[in-house]
Amino acid sequence: MNRMEKHINQVLDQMQSPPDERKDIKEELMSHLESAKHHYMSQGIAEEKAEQQAIEDFGNSDIIGHGLQETMYPHQRSLLYFIGIASLLFGALFYINMSFISGEDEPIWLLIQMIIGSAVTLSAINIAFMGRYYWSLNVIVLIAAMWNGLNLSVVEQTPGKQTIVFWVYLVIMVLLCILFVIRNSYYSADQTPIAKKSRTIMIVSYTVNVTFGIMICAAALFYTYAMMIFGGYNWILLIPLSSIIAWLIFFKFQMKLIQNRPLTAIAVGFSFLVIATISPFAITSAI
Repeated sequence: MNRMEKHINQVLDQMQSPPDERKDIKEELMSHLESAKHHYMSQGIAEEKAEQQAIEDFGNSDIIGHGLQETMYPHQRSLLYFIGIASLLFGALFYINMSFISGEDEPIWLLIQMIIGSAVTLSAINIAFMGRYYWSLNVIVLIAAMWNGLNLSVVEQTPGKQTIVFWVYLVIMVLLCILFVIRNSYYSADQTPIAKKSRTIMIVSYTVNVTFGIMICAAALFYTYAMMIFGGYNWILLIPLSSIIAWLIFFKFQMKLIQNRPLTAIAVGFSFLVIATISPFAITSAI
């Protein structure tokens, strides 16, 4: 690997582009550097010095990479950092609140909170790797949204006026998670130029389908919580929770359908919503 290729790879390390797009960008940037290099060589400059001059003219790899990232995927990496750091900060502050004000000590809760916050933050740091796997990135952020949604019920049971601040904080975090998933799903689509109306329909389809997923997750968690109160901990709790896993897998394939047939995807998503919501009740009733 020569210096120019290494420089381009450092640029790509700041971007979340999928493999095919990454390859095209690399070829385009390498072509630009090669052209600059040959220009200097035509002026009588030695090849090694011409290569170095072309790299210097090209600019700092981190700055160029960040610029391309923000141009092609505006605010996505910033959103990831915000969600991850905000989750870590909430974990620390709320744990202190529980320990010193409420007199409760929940190290397992803190561990889960820190793991989720760290996973999101590390995804932002390693955006070049995680950006190749849009669905996996969506799953991580959706888990963060579900966990922080569950935290709303924990916060409501905590005494003190600070509960309102924590509650609003969590709502904002959950909304940002949802926003990220919608945007990330949209950016995962084939970015071939299409009519503005078609692109708008695609965005609406992503939004509606993610909303269906949120409804499935909310219903599953509510049903699980109700079963846990009346029946305690047992394997039956896995039945409603399995609908969440089923939707996450379903959404991976749904993303492709949205790209090609966004309106059909809404109808299919609604059908899955009905099935995933009713099935746990039917199965547990039969048992």
